[in-house]
This record gives sequence, structure tokens and C-alpha cells, in this order.
Amino acid sequence: MNKMLVKRGMAFILAGALTVGITACGKPAGEGTATNTNAAGTTGAGAGQQVELKFSHIWGGATDPFTPAAKKVVDDYQNANKNVKITVDTNENEAYKTKIKAMAAANELPDLFSTWGGGFSKPFIDSNSVLAIDNYITDETKGKLVNGAFNNLTYNGKIYGMPFFLAAGALFVNNELFEKNGVKVPTTYDELLTAVKAFKAKGITPMAVSGKDKWTIAMYFDVMALRAAGPEKIVKTLSKEGSFKDPEFLNAANRFKELIDAGAFSKGAAGISNDEAEVPFYDGKIPMMFKGSWAAGRADVKDSKVAGKIGVISFPAIPDGKGNAKQFTGGAVDAVMVSANTKNKDEAVKFQMYFAENMAKESYLSGAAMPAWKAEGVDQSKLPATLVKVVDLTKDAEGFTIWWDTLLAGKDTETYLNALQELFMGAKTPEQFVDSLQSIYGK
Repeated sequence: MNKMLVKRGMAFILAGALTVGITACGKPAGEGTATNTNAAGTTGAGAGQQVELKFSHIWGGATDPFTPAAKKVVDDYQNANKNVKITVDTNENEAYKTKIKAMAAANELPDLFSTWGGGFSKPFIDSNSVLAIDNYITDETKGKLVNGAFNNLTYNGKIYGMPFFLAAGALFVNNELFEKNGVKVPTTYDELLTAVKAFKAKGITPMAVSGKDKWTIAMYFDVMALRAAGPEKIVKTLSKEGSFKDPEFLNAANRFKELIDAGAFSKGAAGISNDEAEVPFYDGKIPMMFKGSWAAGRADVKDSKVAGKIGVISFPAIPDGKGNAKQFTGGAVDAVMVSANTKNKDEAVKFQMYFAENMAKESYLSGAAMPAWKAEGVDQSKLPATLVKVVDLTKDAEGFTIWWDTLLAGKDTETYLNALQELFMGAKTPEQFVDSLQSIYGK
């Protein structure tokens, strides 16, 4: 076993304790009785009774690196629990967000569903649609999770979701393209802007993004805002305890517009999906892409055109910014929750616990994600090289700030994403964009 890499992985896990989270106000949806599930998921209340559980999530696409892991975890659980039938429904990320919100509003949530902590799930908690699981979580289970794992899933002092991934935003760079074109891999914002202009001059699109799937634009702006304002101001302002009129936000918007005007992104980005936008990067035709750590796994899959060529760097600090390159977007956000209306609470929670722990493990082993569960006994020397680079990059992280579209709640998320898309398309100036953000405050 490569002990150095394991130590680095543990250092990353300890850094999870610094995850910036929020505690939102919501009403408890009900509790069950404590149940302890083992690795096979074969213990707990209701064992032997025939049970059907409906489970909705986002991992079903043929190119999605999480699809094999999710399928394996569900199949393994059913094989070990013959009395349980799990009916799975999957949808693409953006379509899923719309669908799960509509299902919650109609009081038709499935027994279990994948979701995101922070503001995204707050309306579900406020409407008493989700089961509080504190009484099911044993000390043994807590001991398996990284510190801070429940930060973004705790509302009004109660836990409503089980996390599985620990995400970190990073700038993925194709070192071969940089070398072949005589461009320096950037360590400062000025060098990043220079690199964008250099690739653009050679007819190469510098950065991959989907203008159609607005969250991918937000990946870029979120980190630039973090660099401009720092984590405390970001969380305070998104929690409506500050003001978007503070100069740091205009600084971020101006810098983002500067990258756009320099030709950082494809002119056709507005019409392509995230999956389509990523193809040229993984084909080795686009040199940079800012994404979450989940993007690492795809770089090293069998027959990958970019295997061994991808470097991982932190987005550089920006001029006059209050943040720094050791502050990351991300944290433990992805989770699975149980509907408060499920007829099989104990069985649903038993599967929830099993799924979270084993989804974390399988995704980590496949190189798709870093786990929110302690990766004890994992030989990291056998993991995909690009994922190990993300772990190494974040080992000295000062903290993680979750994505804006997750921290914000309800219509505020759409206000942000729509305004950002308009800034991206040139329909809003940076000043008008900031005004739109301020409208979230109702003034």
C-alpha cells in the first residue's frame, strides 16, 4: 500500500471538517428507531417482510461515471436482501431537479431520492416532506463519516440526509495542449487570461462549458466570486445577511465578463448540454475545464484520449480579491433522503444508510468521486491518477463553500442562474447582473 497517498487522503478527509455549511430552519418530519446496518445491509427492522422501495436519482446516463456504481450498490443490496425490491427511476441532472421539486410540491416523493443539501432541500424540509433520521444514526455510523459530513444536511438541529461524496471544484488542464502550443499553465489570474488569449489566437477554444445547463456556468462564477469575496462573505450574503452591492461581487462579475470577452468559451456554448460540452475536453481538443472532482474519473477510463495528460490546479486568486487559492467550492452536499410518507420507514432508512456508504466506496474505487466516508484500507496507488491529483491539491484546503445554486433556496436559485446566463450571453452587464442578485433580497 502506498502509505504516503493514504496519508494525503486522510489529510483531505480531515479538511472536510472545514466544510462551510448552513443550518436552515425547518420543521421535523418525524423520526424512527435506531437501526444499525452492517456492510451487507442484512440487519434491521422488517427483515424478511416483502417490501418495495421506489428510488429516484440522477445516475442513469451511459457516459455518467456514477452509473455503474449506483447500479452495483442497488443490485448488491437486493441480492443480500431478497425481501426487498427497489424500483429505480433516473433522470438527467437538470430535468431531475425540476421533477423532484414538482413531486415534493404534489406530496408524491418516492420512498428515497437523491438530492443536495443546503438551500436546495430546505423547501422539502419546511413542508415536512422528509424523514428526520437522527434516531437511526448510531455512534458507529457517525464514526465512519468525515467530520462536517452532516453540516449541509442539518436543519433546525436535525439530520435529514445521508451524504456520500465530498466534492471539490478544480481547474482541469490538458498539459499536452499547453506544451504543444507553448502556453504556460497559469498560476495567477493574469496568466490565466494570457493563456485564454493565446489559445483563442490559435483557433482553440480555451475552456469547456455548457451555456444550456446553467449550473456549469455557475461552476466558473462561483469560484471567481469566492476568490473575490472570500468564503465568509459568500455564505453571509447568500444567507441574506449582507449585500450583493458590495464591490467584491461586481469585481467577480467584471472578471468573469473579461474571460468571456477574451474568448474563453465557445460561441456555440449556449446551445449545447453539459455532456456535449465535455466531449471536446475529454477528446483532447480543449485545454481547460473547471468542474467538480467527479470529472477526474472520466480522464482515466479505459481508452481515454487524455489519460496521463490532465493536470489539476486551483483556480487562481484574482486581483483585488479577498479570497485565495486554498479555498475551494464544494463540500459534502450530495445525499439521499427518505420521504416522510414512506410506508416502510425502517427498510427505507436501512437502504439509505447502505446506499450512502457503499456509493461513496464504489465511486471512490472507480475514480469518480472522493468519499464523505472515511476511506480506511483503500490503496490509493491503485486509484485513477487524476483523482489522486485532486486529493493532493486539496490536502491543505482552508475550507469548502458549497455551490451557490445549492446554498440558495427555491426561486432565489433560478434568479441567480437566469441572471448569470444572461451575463454569459451578453444580455446583462456586470452591473445589471449584480442588481438582479440584489433582487433576491426583495429590494
